[in-house]
Amino acid sequence: MTHFILGLRSLLLRKRQYLSLFLVCAIGVGISLFSVFVINGMLDSLRMKAKIYYGGDLQFIGGNNELYFPDAEGMIEKLKDVFPKQAVISQRFDFDAQYAALYFEGLGVRQRVIKGVDFKREKNLFEYFTFVSGSAQNMADTNGILLSKPIAEMLECNTGDTVILMLRDRHDYINTVELEVKGIFSDSSLFGMYTSYMDVNVLKDAFGMEREACNRIVISFPEHDKDALNVDYYQSMLEQKFNMFEQVDDKNIFYRKLIDERVLPTPTYALIPLKSNLKEVEILIDAMNGISGFIIYTLVLIIIIGISSTYRVLVMKRSNEIGIYMAIGMNRNGIRKILLSENFVLLVTGCFAGFLLSLLLCYFTKFVNFSFIPAFDIFLSKGVIIPVIDIFSIFAICLIVIVTTTIAVLFAVQKTVKMTPCQALAVTG
Repeated sequence: MTHFILGLRSLLLRKRQYLSLFLVCAIGVGISLFSVFVINGMLDSLRMKAKIYYGGDLQFIGGNNELYFPDAEGMIEKLKDVFPKQAVISQRFDFDAQYAALYFEGLGVRQRVIKGVDFKREKNLFEYFTFVSGSAQNMADTNGILLSKPIAEMLECNTGDTVILMLRDRHDYINTVELEVKGIFSDSSLFGMYTSYMDVNVLKDAFGMEREACNRIVISFPEHDKDALNVDYYQSMLEQKFNMFEQVDDKNIFYRKLIDERVLPTPTYALIPLKSNLKEVEILIDAMNGISGFIIYTLVLIIIIGISSTYRVLVMKRSNEIGIYMAIGMNRNGIRKILLSENFVLLVTGCFAGFLLSLLLCYFTKFVNFSFIPAFDIFLSKGVIIPVIDIFSIFAICLIVIVTTTIAVLFAVQKTVKMTPCQALAVTG
């Protein structure tokens, strides 16, 4: 404790000399943490948009050589015995809109996919949608449709207008349906731009599918519910009730076996977690994590080199002081403890200041609207980035900075403390 107090007093007396080191540590840690929080927020927004698009955390799909459940509600009742009560289990009908288009006052635009949703059960999920106008509150059992902002602009329609959906039904006939625009959501990403949402039964009627049927059953857990991560457990429970396909990272493997090659026993089902649905953007996610890692690695390296090299110079200038310590009987280990105590206090306070700096940057980031960047909506929540604080990253980055810099400083001061008292006192500052 005595050595720590001496180191703290020495640091306070020389605060001007150590100010630059403090700023290097604080700014480096602050920017590192800020980059992690921003990347976390962007990926969290991406995950939530994917969760809405795919219907939740898990998809239960399969059938007899096709994705089809003839008795959707009956299957849902069976699944309720497997999943916890807080899980929302609902049916969906994903319609490939290759031969479908929306029309409004002479203008038309093709769609990529139209999703039939049970809005009664998935009401909470759609509260995370960013709407430019309207909402999904009154979508259940109505001829309503949710359009992306780019599609609404192409059609030059607004909330409350009536658009015409023209599609080929299951018998290959042309069918048209009048739909009221209930909401326009802000999304120009791969999950949203050419995707529309409407009531599942209305879409089934338009396509000519039986109301009892569907082609997907989706399972959604409350936000941050750890039960959503127990995929292996649910897989094993489902295997006791159904003929299940093995867990795979790529859902297309199951599609090929079931639909294209038709080599699976019928019926066969698969449990697809959200991460398997995100294989299309896995490269993007890896790139973002790579950028974040590069920023952190570079800044930590700057902190280590900057503090250790500067500290070496400062310690050399204090050779006379170190000689006095030796002359009054303090051993080299005690001197080393004083110097390392200074360094430890400097790093801890610098890391804490860096954490406060990262929080300040995160606060101001919420006021910057990035929706003007093309296709950047996939990472935004209501047009802005909402950073996500990660406790583990805080401790990990601070620990790495403190430990590695302390080791570097230890090597830097080792030569000085090895001097004899006469050598130390003979050095002129």
